[in-house]
Amino acid sequence: MEPESVQPGQRGVCVTEWRNGERIEIPVEVLGLLDAAAPERTAVLVRLADQRLAGSGVVAGMSGSPVYVDGKLLGAVAFGFIFARDPLAGVTPFAQMRAIAAGPDSAAPPAFPLASLVALAARQVPISEALAAMAVTRPGGPLPVAVGGLPPAGGLAREVLAAAGLEALPAGGGAEVAGVPEAGDMIAALLAWGDAVVAAGGTVTARQGDTLWAFGHPLLSLGSVRLPAARARVVAVQDSYQVPFKLFSVGRPFGTFVADRPAGVLATAGDPPAGVPVRVAVASGGDQRQWLFRMAELPTLEPLLLAYLVQASLTARGAAIGEASVHTELEATFADGRQVTLAHAARGADALAQAAVFAGAACAVFVTSPFPHPPLAAVDVRLSRWEQPLGATIVEATPARTTVSPGETLPVTVRLQPYRAPAVLRSLSIQVPPDALPGDLDLVVADGAAFSDYRLKAEGVEPADFAGLLAEAARLEGSTALVLALESRERGVAYPGASQPALPPSWAATLATGLGRRSPQRLKTAIVASARWTAPYPLEGALRIPLSVRRSLEQP
Repeated sequence: MEPESVQPGQRGVCVTEWRNGERIEIPVEVLGLLDAAAPERTAVLVRLADQRLAGSGVVAGMSGSPVYVDGKLLGAVAFGFIFARDPLAGVTPFAQMRAIAAGPDSAAPPAFPLASLVALAARQVPISEALAAMAVTRPGGPLPVAVGGLPPAGGLAREVLAAAGLEALPAGGGAEVAGVPEAGDMIAALLAWGDAVVAAGGTVTARQGDTLWAFGHPLLSLGSVRLPAARARVVAVQDSYQVPFKLFSVGRPFGTFVADRPAGVLATAGDPPAGVPVRVAVASGGDQRQWLFRMAELPTLEPLLLAYLVQASLTARGAAIGEASVHTELEATFADGRQVTLAHAARGADALAQAAVFAGAACAVFVTSPFPHPPLAAVDVRLSRWEQPLGATIVEATPARTTVSPGETLPVTVRLQPYRAPAVLRSLSIQVPPDALPGDLDLVVADGAAFSDYRLKAEGVEPADFAGLLAEAARLEGSTALVLALESRERGVAYPGASQPALPPSWAATLATGLGRRSPQRLKTAIVASARWTAPYPLEGALRIPLSVRRSLEQP
């Protein structure tokens, strides 16, 4: 039925699934057209005449429920109004939904720079800023999703889902419902599944063979997508003056959502997509637990979904708040077989949040890379957590002498201040390069994360391709590393794909002209030597001690 042919006062029915999977017919009355419902879209305003909706309005989860007038399909219930006392609903005409089509276009997420990940690990970027950089803005506000199998989405988990444009509702247990649904049946779009489920629920508007239309509004307006489509079963309906909603359990997948457009979503029956395997292993106090998940193949959402799964897994077997320490090892595997492993360590009241957001940000660096790259094939996250802030601050570093000779070994004593424990002295040594030039030389002492942040900026690294990005990411050091480095004032040049510090002046001048390359960057310093010690806990701090190099007997 074309919306222009509908007249105020016409009556029809809305078919939707209700408590315990019961299908009901709700009488409707057409009130008129809303021509400004959205750009190039018209909605039909109807009143739902059913005592079950009195005082609360349209129930979240009814989206997509078909509305029939004179025996013809008018469209899908698409929206209601919060704090509504009269159950009015906007109906998306099915004439608009039929135009939904899959295609090659899909939303390209903004790139998350490697420098931002390194700065996050070094605590130079707040967690909230990192989440904002990964956030998805959904038209029309947060999308309610059912979450089950892991702790309720509170605290950071709620913030992560909100950044993904999602709002968590509790989910029921697995529903024993299978097969391809019909118009009026509950349907779910799976964002994560396995040992936990994150699913957006709605209603099928129409089915024609293996093709289904649903929701009457966009999920996240991502264009072409590949999301598992599953049956769902309504368990109960929660009344609310603000936003009433259906509590539902997720059944078996039957197909794939292939398009997410302003007028609704399009699904096809058949084998659902496998998703990206995610393994999260948590060791805590002698207890070890492993969760196996899969997340939707959506680069826009993968970083935030991974952050949520890591955060929820960390709190599933331990305290969700309070001081803690977390060691993270993340291994990402890509479709072409390449792998990269990153390490991270955090302590303090936000240690769990740091670990979760680091995992999500690392994922974002890879899946939003501006370079041609293979899809993410699997993620393995290994976590160790302690419910106390194990760690130490680097408070002092004392070299055996401040005037050194080329080629000599310099002993350095570093004083660490552990949490609520006596200070610890650690002796290390670093070799001065045999070709060190007379003059100033700085001794840098820092935790690995802070040093990685400084090194990336000092070297002016700009990967030129995805292989270069993986190589630079693999150089990221965790804060359990205690790094000693010698930095000279020798100049160099950086350009996309390479960094050339500590060059002879003539070479530096030549390369600085560009040699056909774009935007060469002059470097003022160079790391000429480094040494490391791995601490059993996270470290924090960075120090710089000036040294001088005397002229050796061999030097002219």
